[in-house]
Amino acid sequence: MNILVFLAGVSVGWAADKLYNSYVAKKPQVDEEKDIAVENVKKEKTKVEKESLTEKESLTEKESLEETHDDLSQLKGVGPKLSEALAAIGIYNFKQLSESPVDILLERLRETGGRFSRPVISAIMEQAKQAAEVT
Repeated sequence: MNILVFLAGVSVGWAADKLYNSYVAKKPQVDEEKDIAVENVKKEKTKVEKESLTEKESLTEKESLEETHDDLSQLKGVGPKLSEALAAIGIYNFKQLSESPVDILLERLRETGGRFSRPVISAIMEQAKQAAEVT
């Protein structure tokens, strides 16, 4: 009799474990797969934006030879470090600054060694849009 009770307990435990693993334990894995898919989409989007920025860069480099260089330090929040960093990545006027994608611009500015924050760069880009419309 004790053996039958033991075997029944083992069977119930095994069945409960199978049910748990098939329903509950797989859900986080699905969420992880969704997260990975979302990350891949974001990476692809960033890659496309970088490619489009590269295409814009080639155009803006040609245009920048013909266009004047604006004094970017007139914008509130643009000091000597940010002004140098913008020049290092090839942004010389308000139009170029206002047309750049924020995430890519921020990434490229950080590659120059500065610590720039997204809210500050976004505010500066808004000012650059307004200044580009005036000029």
